[in-house]
Amino acid sequence: MTTSESTISGAETAPSATATARRTKSPTAQRAILAIQRVFRGPADRPVWERPALLALLLSNAVLYLSNLGVNGWANYFYSAAVQAGSMDAKAFFFGSSDWGNSITVDKPPLSLWVMGLFVRLFGFSPVAMLLPQAIMGVITTFLIYVIIRRHFSGPAALFGAFVFFTTPIVTLMSRYNNPDPLMLLLMVAAVYYVLRSIESGRGRFFIVAAALLGLAFMTKQMQGLLSVPALGIAYLIFSPQRWSARLKTSLAGLTALVITGGFWTIITDLIPQDQRPYIGGSQTNSVLQLTLGYNGIERIVGTEAAPSARQIPDQFRPVDSDTGFFRLLNYNYNQEATWLLFATLMALVMLAVLWNKHLKTPAARALSLASGLWLLTAFLLLCFMGDQIHTYYTIALAPPLALVLGIALGALMATWNSIRSRLMAAAIALTAILTSWLILGGTMGWPNWLSTAVLGVGIASISALLVRPPSHKVEAAAAVVLCASLLFGPVLTSIHNVTVGFNGSNPLSGVLSKNPAGISHLLESLRKNDPPWAHDVAFGRIPEAEVVDVLAGTRGCTWAAATYASQTAARLQLESGRPVMAMGGFAGSDPSPGLDDFKAKVAEGKICYLIQQETFLEVQTSESNVTAISTWVQSNFRLEKIGTTTVFRLRAE
Repeated sequence: MTTSESTISGAETAPSATATARRTKSPTAQRAILAIQRVFRGPADRPVWERPALLALLLSNAVLYLSNLGVNGWANYFYSAAVQAGSMDAKAFFFGSSDWGNSITVDKPPLSLWVMGLFVRLFGFSPVAMLLPQAIMGVITTFLIYVIIRRHFSGPAALFGAFVFFTTPIVTLMSRYNNPDPLMLLLMVAAVYYVLRSIESGRGRFFIVAAALLGLAFMTKQMQGLLSVPALGIAYLIFSPQRWSARLKTSLAGLTALVITGGFWTIITDLIPQDQRPYIGGSQTNSVLQLTLGYNGIERIVGTEAAPSARQIPDQFRPVDSDTGFFRLLNYNYNQEATWLLFATLMALVMLAVLWNKHLKTPAARALSLASGLWLLTAFLLLCFMGDQIHTYYTIALAPPLALVLGIALGALMATWNSIRSRLMAAAIALTAILTSWLILGGTMGWPNWLSTAVLGVGIASISALLVRPPSHKVEAAAAVVLCASLLFGPVLTSIHNVTVGFNGSNPLSGVLSKNPAGISHLLESLRKNDPPWAHDVAFGRIPEAEVVDVLAGTRGCTWAAATYASQTAARLQLESGRPVMAMGGFAGSDPSPGLDDFKAKVAEGKICYLIQQETFLEVQTSESNVTAISTWVQSNFRLEKIGTTTVFRLRAE
């Protein structure tokens, strides 16, 4: 036998090292290896590149949200102080109190505070520990966007929708902030997933789970958490395969689940005697129900001004009485947040209506398209026409349905790409997005003047290349990649900017300064410079003097180290001193808490050590307000002192 024959014969009879290793592995080890392979490979019926692309996308999302996470510090001091209070006292944790003396709550239900509070319990009270769950929830929501679209459309469509979502600038900003919005979006998107599961399977229990999740979204931010309810309810009633009697029964069960999960805290809190719980911040009657229907409900929509001081904003920042209208979100106050692809997405809704019968073939695919479109229109119209109490970050409500609609639209276009009608519609949608980016980039001060024109030129060139059918698939793919890059350049650039700078206070705003001097970006810049001082103190809180912090930190024997006006200033004093500080009047100083008699009683009992005076804040209050009455009484009965440059009154004898 020759050497080569011997080698061949040996190869046939001797087991390979790999085979031997496989035989020696335990069943548990083999299952672990297969599980790892499934994670990185994904389902066998999907392209081999898709799972690695998804993992790369989620990794990019995590890097964007977690990088430089501590740069925002305590972010919104108002909520940070409540997380701190919850870490010190179980009662404060349950109610969402601003301080662990339990004088007043924040103006939202406490569910998001509970989540942040649990992380603080695990990792200690610090800005990063508090913000970490916000970033994690943002990444999970991105993954859910992908999963929802991928159930009925292609991998590229699902990846595109997920990318659009997590690079929307206001989503990036708020996923690194301590407002309730990240939890609210996660719950609302999860509800979409379960409604689709219910329609696909015909099982009502999934719809009930979705309703319970929406109840929790209400427990996070009240009415805003219910924006998707009409859309999801209509989609379920139209497309569920259940008999109509079963649909109605399931809908009733879902409504019951929503009421239970959304209302249990409200009911419990309002049933507790008022003298045994903190005052409900944001309400005028110490009621969660009134807070829901008033401050966080009708007043937000019609624009009722709860605080007279809000009308003292300098005239240069109020050039018009109202900016409501269909193009409100395109103006210089809101456009950097979530408007980059908004009007293109509205055009995509029209395209989906045109392709409805031919290319949205399954009931679940149609349900997803209908629900996403109705959700987007609901949020869009509300933001365009609600009153002037709108904050710029409310635009985050657009991000999930916008991403879903764009992903669905791309999936439908890819399935009909050989049609000239589809190409023309795609070109119109892309051109609208490019023109929007050109307008937004051109209206800001932070980028080179040529940048907007370059994005416009590259975008138009790539649209033209795709419209005339390139000579090869490689050229077509390259043109598509360049087009996506030009479409997403503006929001990605702004999102990266949002990661590199610090944000704090009550109204974080994405991006750079607007070229319009009347824009809210210039107002916020003015407030940061303490102009006007009272507005700075409401929006950001007065910066505590070190001497004052030291005095408060050393107080003993009183429930509250101090009382002061408006929540942001009280929160900063509390965070710095590590002692509870009473926020008189709640967030804007306009809540009737505490009343004058209640304040006198607490002082008589020795529960408040100091009153921290804020002269500029008192100057814009009405003579009938609680804070004015309390201040007048204190000035008449206690001696004024100075700690550093801060005016204080010692209310408790040592």
